Amino acid sequence: MNRIKNEVALMFSGGIDSLLSAVMLLENFRRVHLITFNKGYLEFGLKNNQANIKRLKSIYGADRFANHIVNIKDLTRTVTGREIRKDFRDYGSEIAWCVGCRLSMNIGALIYTLENRLEAMADGSNREQIPGEENIVATAENFPDVVSLMRNFAARYHVDFLTPVYEFGSRDERRKKLMDLGMDIDYLSKDHAKTLKGMITPDLFRRSQPICLSGWIIHWKRNLLGIPVDQDEAKTVEYIRFKQEEVILRYIREYFRKRDTDIDDLIKERGESLKS
Repeated sequence: MNRIKNEVALMFSGGIDSLLSAVMLLENFRRVHLITFNKGYLEFGLKNNQANIKRLKSIYGADRFANHIVNIKDLTRTVTGREIRKDFRDYGSEIAWCVGCRLSMNIGALIYTLENRLEAMADGSNREQIPGEENIVATAENFPDVVSLMRNFAARYHVDFLTPVYEFGSRDERRKKLMDLGMDIDYLSKDHAKTLKGMITPDLFRRSQPICLSGWIIHWKRNLLGIPVDQDEAKTVEYIRFKQEEVILRYIREYFRKRDTDIDDLIKERGESLKS
């Protein structure tokens, strides 16, 4: 039996939340796998986070981190592309595109965790970015019910889904802690205006995380006009649950079948290994 390793896969953009999550996860895991995703559309600078990865290895030891760019183009097409017109009509652009993208990354991290026999997976979700009337730049993956849905789905595969910074103070506190550690905080992560006017500056391109142009386009009303994005928690949960049950379960089974692995056997093996 291949034993499960005391290691964790972290969805790592290099922004404030995933960067601090990387530091915090070292308290409980021997190694943190920093995984950045190649989704295949309108995203640039996948290696922008390399400077902070080097800093993490320098401070805490190169053996404490692994880093990989993971190709999830096929997974993203499966989750968001095949029914995109129907999803836009039924759920709206924010859910159909941005939530679907985030869901694809979550499942990409789950598959990576299973393939590499890791104990857990994690992301930088945080309570401060739960959408609300006063929180115009918040995102739907931080809704409590969404986090629970992701956690429960991972648990089916005996994978712990962790959110290390979910309850960690304010954005200012997270940012200060990282700057005290000597990490690179990019222009937009310093909470400068995310409007078009606020983005016309050379500093914009000094990024420590990838640039998602498609997300900026989807949010053009918010970015240009300050109009909040309609983010409904119940509808987001409905969308994710549908995709999990009707699309993702089948995708994961087929993914491992193509690699001569029976997913049921893998799940059973993980459960036995974790018990021992």
